Amino acid sequence: MMTVNGSFESALNKKTLLYLDKQLVVRTSRNGSVRLIGQIDLTNGDAIADTLHREWTRPGTGTVDVAELQFIDLYGLRALALLSDIPLGRPIRLRNVKPGLHKLLTLLDWPAFTIG
Repeated sequence: MMTVNGSFESALNKKTLLYLDKQLVVRTSRNGSVRLIGQIDLTNGDAIADTLHREWTRPGTGTVDVAELQFIDLYGLRALALLSDIPLGRPIRLRNVKPGLHKLLTLLDWPAFTIG
């Protein structure tokens, strides 16, 4: 077992682990969606974008569950937004968006994201 931000990750969960650093865990599910747990900012935005770019070369991908995302800055949002161009060519669907992030995305009116 390894410790991540004070929580234990079992060996079974490693199959779904796409990315891990001191601030963020990115997991994938069978349907190709991903779950972001923690924080995205300037320090890890590019690494996460690279990881998701590799993961989303398969059809049916592009959905992100942000229920456990504690913080994302503009750099992190931009890194995710750029993924909507290639290889997806369609907006990234964000699920379980908290009110603060929902308000920010509404103000930005960024066509790279859909909420639902």
